[in-house]
Amino acid sequence: MVLIVVVIMIFIGLVVFLLGVAQKISNEDYMEIYVNSLLVSVMRTDTGYSDSKCKLVSDLIFCAYFTPEWKCEPGVPECRELANRTVSNYMKTFANETKSLKYLFTVRPEFISRTESGEAFTLDMGDQSLKKTKSAVVYSQPLVISKDVGYNHYTLKMQLIVSSAK
Repeated sequence: MVLIVVVIMIFIGLVVFLLGVAQKISNEDYMEIYVNSLLVSVMRTDTGYSDSKCKLVSDLIFCAYFTPEWKCEPGVPECRELANRTVSNYMKTFANETKSLKYLFTVRPEFISRTESGEAFTLDMGDQSLKKTKSAVVYSQPLVISKDVGYNHYTLKMQLIVSSAK
């Protein structure tokens, strides 16, 4: 009988200890996890095209950055327009329960790429106002994707920025 009481006391003590050590995930932590997972999920999604430049969303983004005029199939828009549409559609699909959120998807190369006017060249899809806002914005960790094209090695950094729509 004493042994049963000791075992129950040890079990209760272990439960109390574990509940005391457990941390609650804050809303900010949850949003960071959500935004990072959303970025990875969208980039790994199959687009339905058989062309190797357009197979996954990440391939399509790569195509849109380096060969924006490329067409994945006859009768479809060029890579840049197709990437914009595809990212928008997948963001709506994956983020269905977050209709109150705005997003901006940015793509930058590892190397310095400039436009003719001298500005850094980036590919941005979504709400452009999130670039300038400072409040209530969650940034994903940069997702780095590398590809070899011929003898050249290219690396792009992709990031998702999410904010509450107010």
